[in-house]
Amino acid sequence: MLSLKKILFPVDFSARSRAAAPFVLSLARRYSAKVVLIHAFEPPPPIYGGMNMVYPDVYDFKEIGVELKQQLTAFAAAEFPKVDTERVVQQGFAAAVITEYAAENGVDLIAMPTHGYGPFRRTLLGSVTAKVLHDSNVPVWTDAHSPEPTHRAHPQPRLILVAMDLKGGSKEALEVALQLAHDSGATVEMVHAAPEGEITPLRSEAKIGEVLDSVAREQLVDVKHQAGPNVDIVVDGGSVAKLLRSVALAKRADLIVIGRGGIQEMFGRFKANAYGIIREAPCPVLSVAGNAGKG
Repeated sequence: MLSLKKILFPVDFSARSRAAAPFVLSLARRYSAKVVLIHAFEPPPPIYGGMNMVYPDVYDFKEIGVELKQQLTAFAAAEFPKVDTERVVQQGFAAAVITEYAAENGVDLIAMPTHGYGPFRRTLLGSVTAKVLHDSNVPVWTDAHSPEPTHRAHPQPRLILVAMDLKGGSKEALEVALQLAHDSGATVEMVHAAPEGEITPLRSEAKIGEVLDSVAREQLVDVKHQAGPNVDIVVDGGSVAKLLRSVALAKRADLIVIGRGGIQEMFGRFKANAYGIIREAPCPVLSVAGNAGKG
């Protein structure tokens, strides 16, 4: 089962960081989790002098680290009242710092907004977020912060969609979604986007039934009762991401859960489809890597 005792929250002091804070705060309070606020800073380009690389004398790494730690302390006081927090400042490339810290310090969840600017907001996925999604085995919560009025972002999810790819990661995603729904009082609905000609609705229903039975046996729960009796099976030759977006908008979903463990098949180690889902989603997306949610 998913354990949420330590949440890693990368902070760049932008409006996006502050927009994501209420979601992290809600999770931290619900699970009595510790929140680690982390900021990575990169040094300026070095000055080349002959065979050597030197940094400008005015660049004081220690002083900058102290100032950034103070900013994180102020951020924590403003955004995470009465929550156990830790502030970490490290020098290096952000994606590597985040991924390595998560792997070495028992982090249960990485929570970070994606970004893109202006009219390209839903076309781009921030390079730092993309690399963390690709490299980390820790579950990652992301939100593209779509500027559209239809965007839903509620700290306490009321409807959770699970993307059932049926080729890898579906069981883990469903387990996590059921646990989150149980803990927050939300409803779970499942969506399977079946590429046209690849699989029929009847075969999809049979495979989804196998996944439900497997989860029920392992977790000793009535999955069909918790998840609801209906599964949306969307058969279409178009984009999986667009189909999920359409269903999420129609259902007014607050969270989409997808698997990214064993996803060398449909999601291809988090390539086109999964990136597209995050870009297109009208709500936050939680991606679960393989058995990372087991505790």
